[in-house]
Amino acid sequence: MTVKPKGAPEKGNDDSLDSIFDVLEKRIEGLSAALRDMAATNERLKAGLAAATAERDRLRTDLKAAQEASAEHGETAARAARYEAERESVRARIERLVKSLEGPEALSGKA
Repeated sequence: MTVKPKGAPEKGNDDSLDSIFDVLEKRIEGLSAALRDMAATNERLKAGLAAATAERDRLRTDLKAAQEASAEHGETAARAARYEAERESVRARIERLVKSLEGPEALSGKA
């Protein structure tokens, strides 16, 4: 019977530990690669989010300007309609005045 020193590794255990460490290293390398890929994807998504936010803000500004222009156009259209109605009213009054002035002339011209 041979006596082995207390801290000396057994030959069979040494091989199994190496294989366990190899497996662990491969898993860690795989996880590290996945983490790098996820970090790159995260950065790409952040850049996309920043671009989308800028586009949203630009579109909001455009929408606000369009709404203001539409409101101004609506006010202008309402004003134009009001002026058109006033013009028609004035035209009708002028035509009545002209007819009333032509009335006595027409009578005196016939006599």
